[in-house]
Amino acid sequence: MKLDKTTETLLIFLTAFVVLFTALFVNKVCADNNVSSEYTIDLSLTGAKLSDGVYATVSRSGEGNTKNRYYAQYDFVVKNNEKKGISNWKATIDVPKDTEISNHWGVETHIDGDKLIFTPEFYNLSFTNDNDLEFGVVLNTRDSFFPEKITLRGYRTGNAGNVFTRIIYVGFVIWAALFMGFFVSKFNLKNYREKQKNDVRIILQSMNTFISFIDAKDPYTRGHSRRVAMYAAEIAKRMRLSEDEVQNIYYAGLLHDAGKISVPDAVLNKPGKLSDEERKQIQDHTVAGGKMLKQMTSLRGIREIALYHHERYDGTGYPEGLAGENIPLYARIVGVADAYDAMSSNRVYRRHLNKDEIIEEIQQGSGTQFDPNIVPYMVDMINDGYVNVVKMETAENDSGSNNIHLTEDDIPGVYMGF
Repeated sequence: MKLDKTTETLLIFLTAFVVLFTALFVNKVCADNNVSSEYTIDLSLTGAKLSDGVYATVSRSGEGNTKNRYYAQYDFVVKNNEKKGISNWKATIDVPKDTEISNHWGVETHIDGDKLIFTPEFYNLSFTNDNDLEFGVVLNTRDSFFPEKITLRGYRTGNAGNVFTRIIYVGFVIWAALFMGFFVSKFNLKNYREKQKNDVRIILQSMNTFISFIDAKDPYTRGHSRRVAMYAAEIAKRMRLSEDEVQNIYYAGLLHDAGKISVPDAVLNKPGKLSDEERKQIQDHTVAGGKMLKQMTSLRGIREIALYHHERYDGTGYPEGLAGENIPLYARIVGVADAYDAMSSNRVYRRHLNKDEIIEEIQQGSGTQFDPNIVPYMVDMINDGYVNVVKMETAENDSGSNNIHLTEDDIPGVYMGF
């Protein structure tokens, strides 16, 4: 259905607002996850000092007895009065032998020997002085029990991102000014087209800010988000998808690795072999990205690409083990583009592969890792040199800085009414 110019422009403003709001949220998450040091502390639960930087309290409610057993509900609160936050935390308390967990909330729990271990849900992975940590558990023990201390382990997080916050707020001011200007420009057809171009520039500038947050997490993949977006959009063009689909794939490709901001820098940039827990943290960036972009429904496919771009065609990928065409088409396209860029880029743990090695790897993965209907388009792009053009366009300048690099010319096809 063909939209009128007014509706199209209003959608642009909505998209710009969503991008700015997402950038503000991402900036906060980046600040909360700027790991500065490991942190371990034993917190008394029987006489916490309110003057302590971090202290904890516990209350017991709903206690009672069944046949030869004692049960009680324990509500924990951990307060952080310091400027720095605590991220990727884990807490433990000593419990009697044969303790059983009847219920829990706000955390994941399990018992290891005489230790009850609490780990966070996705929404309370970190907490600052304005965000107390609250969780609870119902325990079933042989005798009456009350914990005396809780051991908290995690990472100190720095207070970064103030400069970016100001930039984003400036973006909101610009957005509001242009939104008001739109209604004035309705009566001035001569300036209407120029106003539309300004709207798109705001979207692209916001995208650049967002991409900078993602790329800053991994210095070995500067420009990765834009390259993947351009490869994916070109695959979509060659597959003769509609211009709207090409555009959606392009924008979704830019944000496909949004979840990486939830991965600690120490894990993301580790040069050696990853532990099982660290590998799980990196794999979880797909789930984090899907949750982060869940509300961004104005651009179709963004959440699905963030969530499913590491699924494999044979069903052995993550996070859900989808197979074949059960994997969304956009995610299958970005999966091939993402794999190519990973193989053609220097990483912290290896050098890039050459052209022939990459083509061999991609063709060997056809039908197992990749959709066999998409692989030929990626191979053609390698052979006809399109990928080299993309690399030249996304290369950093001689000073090594990463200036704003998206312009109207970067948008695939003819969009936004130009």
